[in-house]
Amino acid sequence: MDTLPISVIVAVYNAEKTLHRLFESLRTQTMQDFEVLLIDDGSTDSSGAICDDIAASDSRFKVFHKPNEGIGATRQFGIDHASGDYTIHADSDDWVEPDYLELLYKEAVSSGADMVICDFWLDGDQKNVYGNERPKAFDKQSLLEDLICRLQNGPCNKLVKRSFYTERKISFPEGLDIGEDQLFNIQLIMAGASVSYVPKALYHYDTSANPDSASRGSSLKKIQHGEAFVSQLRKMLPQGFDHAIDDKNLDVVYTAIKAKAYNRSQFKEKFSFLSRVKWKDYYKKTFSIKIIIWTALHISYGLALFMYDIKKTKKRLGL
Repeated sequence: MDTLPISVIVAVYNAEKTLHRLFESLRTQTMQDFEVLLIDDGSTDSSGAICDDIAASDSRFKVFHKPNEGIGATRQFGIDHASGDYTIHADSDDWVEPDYLELLYKEAVSSGADMVICDFWLDGDQKNVYGNERPKAFDKQSLLEDLICRLQNGPCNKLVKRSFYTERKISFPEGLDIGEDQLFNIQLIMAGASVSYVPKALYHYDTSANPDSASRGSSLKKIQHGEAFVSQLRKMLPQGFDHAIDDKNLDVVYTAIKAKAYNRSQFKEKFSFLSRVKWKDYYKKTFSIKIIIWTALHISYGLALFMYDIKKTKKRLGL
C-alpha cells in the first residue's frame, strides 16, 4: 500500500471547546495529501463524539478511542498507527497556519533532513509571543544543547521522518507525562538525525484555552513525573551535560513550590544540593521564576512561597 506524505497525530483529552478550531486549520491546509490520526485518550466530555463527527465528514481523519493513559502513551499510540513518510503532532487545543504541512514537507524533501523545525506563536490572553527556533548550529552537540536548554521541546513544530525512528526503535518513554517529548527529541539527535529549519511561525500554542490537556493528575504526581524525567535524561545524555540536568531539577523545584508540596525541612532535605547551581544555568525561565527558585534555595523557602502567591495573584488580576 502506498504511504501518504504526512501523518498528523493529535492526542485528544477533554478538549471539546477547541477541537473544531484545530480541525478546521488542518482541513484547510494548502497541502491536502495527509492523514490525521485522532487519538481520544479516554475523554470524559464530548471530545470523542466531535472526533467521530469530523472523521465522518472527511476521510483523511481517522479516530481511535482508548482508555486514558496519558500524553506519552497517546502520542506513541498515534506513531504506532501512522502510515505517513513523515509524522508530526498537533495538540487538541492549538491550531496551525494554512501552509504548516506544505512548507515543512517541502523543506524535508529538498534538504533530505530527518527532522524539520519551524518557529511558533505562543498565544495567551494577555499577549502573543513569537518563538524563534533557529538552531545555533546543526552539529549533534549544538543541537543537543539547543533542545535541552534553549529551544521549545514539543513535537508540534517538528516534522520527523518516520523511517528514521522506526528503524532505530526510538519511541516515547512509557509511563511519563512530563518531558516525554524532549526525551523523544534527544533520542533522535543522539541517533544522528539531521535537522533543517523553516524560518516561519507555522504553529500556534494556545496557552490559555484548555487546562485539562496540560495538567492531568495531582501536583505530587507531576513532581514524581518530573523526577522520573530527570532520571531518564541523566541516563540518556553523554558526559558534559550536568548543567542541563541541574536545570531540569530546578523545574521540579518550581513545581514543588507551586504545589506547596513540602514543609521547610522536607524541601531543604530534598533540594539543598541544587544551591550549587549557578544563576546563568537557570535556562528558559522568566526572571520572576528564577528569583523565586533562587530565594527558595538560598534564602527562605517560606519567602519563596509568599513570592509565588503574589505572582499568582498578580496574574489572576491581570497586573
